[in-house]
Amino acid sequence: MDSASRECTGLCRSIIAEHFGPVTEVRLCANERVATALLQKGRLSVREIQRCINTSSIGQRSKRRTAVQSAASTSEPEQPVSLRLIQQALVTLIQHHCVLHSNPPQRSDEAPAEEYFEVHAEEVVARLRFGTYISLAEEWGGPEAGKVIRYLLYHGQAPAGQIVEHLATYPDGEPGAPGAAQSAGYEQRAAQLRALLVRMIQGFFVRPSTTVQHVSQQDRLIAHEDMLRKSFRGVPTTKVLKEIKGKVALMIDEENRKDWEGPGDGDARLGLKRKADSSGARDKRLKRSLVADVSSGRTEDEFDIDPEVWLRVHYQRFDVHMRNRALVQAVAQKYNPITGEVFRYMLQCDRLGEARSETEVRSRPVSLTSLSHIIPAEVKIQRGLDRRSIEDRSSRAPSQLEFLAEYVAILTDSDNISSDARNTRFLAPSGTGTTVSAGGTAKVPTSFTVEYRNIINTLQLEMIRQMISEQFGPIAARIFSILISKGKLEEKHISKLGLVSIGETRDICSRLFAASLLSLQEVPKSNERNPQRTFFLWFVDMPRCKMWLIDHLYRTLAQLGALRVEERRKHAALLRKVERSDVKEDTERLLAEWERKELSALKKKLEGITVAEARADLDVFIMRHFNYMP
Repeated sequence: MDSASRECTGLCRSIIAEHFGPVTEVRLCANERVATALLQKGRLSVREIQRCINTSSIGQRSKRRTAVQSAASTSEPEQPVSLRLIQQALVTLIQHHCVLHSNPPQRSDEAPAEEYFEVHAEEVVARLRFGTYISLAEEWGGPEAGKVIRYLLYHGQAPAGQIVEHLATYPDGEPGAPGAAQSAGYEQRAAQLRALLVRMIQGFFVRPSTTVQHVSQQDRLIAHEDMLRKSFRGVPTTKVLKEIKGKVALMIDEENRKDWEGPGDGDARLGLKRKADSSGARDKRLKRSLVADVSSGRTEDEFDIDPEVWLRVHYQRFDVHMRNRALVQAVAQKYNPITGEVFRYMLQCDRLGEARSETEVRSRPVSLTSLSHIIPAEVKIQRGLDRRSIEDRSSRAPSQLEFLAEYVAILTDSDNISSDARNTRFLAPSGTGTTVSAGGTAKVPTSFTVEYRNIINTLQLEMIRQMISEQFGPIAARIFSILISKGKLEEKHISKLGLVSIGETRDICSRLFAASLLSLQEVPKSNERNPQRTFFLWFVDMPRCKMWLIDHLYRTLAQLGALRVEERRKHAALLRKVERSDVKEDTERLLAEWERKELSALKKKLEGITVAEARADLDVFIMRHFNYMP
C-alpha cells in the first residue's frame, strides 16, 4: 500500500469492517483483522499476516472491538486465526479489488518466491461512492444498467455469462421460484442484457478484469526498471536513468492499452467478439466508427459479449461524471446557472474516445461549431449574459455562435492581462483561429480546451479557505489568501497587506503554523545565523494544507460510519423484526405505534448520516483525485 496517514488507515479499516462484516457470530472478523494487519504493517506475506494477527496487539484489539460490537456468545474461548481462514479472507478482499498481490519472478536455481499482499487504499475509499455509481449508471442506461453495476459491485467481479443469466432469470434482482430461467421472455431479456453489456464496455462503464489490475503499479515500475537496467553495462548515468524511466512509462502505457484492447490485432475490444454474420465491408466501417466514437452505440449490433470474460466496474469512468458535476456546479456558483449549463455542454464535447482519467490536466480541443451543434434550440443561452452590453453593440441580433464566443471570452478571462490569468482561467485557446463575440470582444478563440487543473485548484483553495475561516476565523482566511497570492512574506508585510495589527498577525500565523497550514522559511543575513539578523518568511505549503484537509475529511467519514454502525446496533432488534417477510407485507398491523415512530426516526437519522457522508466523500474526491500542484 502507498504511504497513508493514520486517518486514512482508520477509515479503510472501518469501511472493510462495515462492508464485509464478521465471518460468523462466533468467529472473529477475519477480513477486518487481515486488512488491519496490512494497513498497519504494510506489505506482508501470508505467514507474516498470520504471525502478525496471532501474536501482536492487532488481534487483541480486534477481539475486544468485536466483543463489544457483536452479540456473539463468549462461552467458547477465542482461537487463533487459522491459515486457511486468512487465505479465504485474502481471496475475498482480492475479489473485491481491496488487496493487491504480487509474486516476484524467480530463477530456476532458487526456491519459489513468496507472494506478498498489500491494501489498495484508493479502491477501499471508493466503496463509499457505490451509491453514486449506481445512480449514474441508471441515468445513463436506465434501471437495467443500474442492476448490472449493482451486481458487479456486490460481487466485485463476475463472468459476463453469469451476469446475463442471473439478471435474465431474476429481473427484480431477487431469486424467485426454480425454473424461472424457462419463463416467458427469458431469451429476450438475455439478448437485451448482452447488448447492454456491449454498450457498457464500449462506453467504459465496465471493463474486463485482468491480472494486471491486481498487481501494484509500483511493482510493475520496479520490474520494468530492473529489466532495462540489466541491459546496460556499468553504472548507469543520470541520462541513462532518465531514458529508462521514459521507456518504462511507455511500456506501462502499452500494457494498459493491451489490458483494454486485448493482445489481438482486431478491432474488437477485450471482452467483445464479432458476430459470425458480419461482412468484411461492414468490418471496415465499424472499425472506423469504433475509433471515432465508441460511445454512440452504433457497433452494438455487430459485437456480442464474451460470456467467459470476467467484468468489473470501471471506477474512473464514473469519476469523470462526478468530476464534471463538480466543475459545472463551480462554474454555476461563480457566474450563473446558464453559464454552468453552457459549460456542461462544453464538457460533453470532450468525447470519451478512449479510457479517460478524471485526473487529466485539460480536455481535447473543442470548437465553437461542434459546441453549437449539441446545444438544444430550446436552451436560451443569451439569458446568462448582460443584455445591455450586447444591445449597445449593434442593432443586429447576435447569432448563437457569437453568444457562445462571448461565453468563451468570459471563461478564458480574455480581459485579464495579469500574469496570473493562465493559472485562473477555466478555458484556454487552442489554435490560431479567432472570431468576434456578441459583446464585441475581438480575437476570441474558435477552438479551446477546458483547463481542469485550474478549476480544480480553484475548488481546492476555496475548500481550504472555508475550513480555515470556520476553525480560525475570517482574518486567518484573509492572511492565507494573501500568502497564496503573494508568496513568502514577513509578518510586517502581512500586517500591512491584510490591515491587521502585528500582534494579531503573529498570533494567527503561529496558530496556522501549529496546524501545519503555514510553513516558515529562515533567511539569515550572514553566516552567523543570528536570530536577530534573520528574515522569517511565512508561506503556504500547499501539499501539507491539502493533506491536512484530507485527514480531517477522513476522520469525519470514519466518525460518520461509526455513528451509523452504532445507530444500527442500538436498534438491532427492531431492524431484525422489520426484515421479516411477514412484517414487510403488513407493517401497519404487525408493528406497534412506538415501533413505527422509532423506525421512522431511525430512517431519518440514517438518511442524514448518508447525506453528510456523501458531501464529505465528494470533498475527499476533489482534494484527493485532483492533487495538482498550483
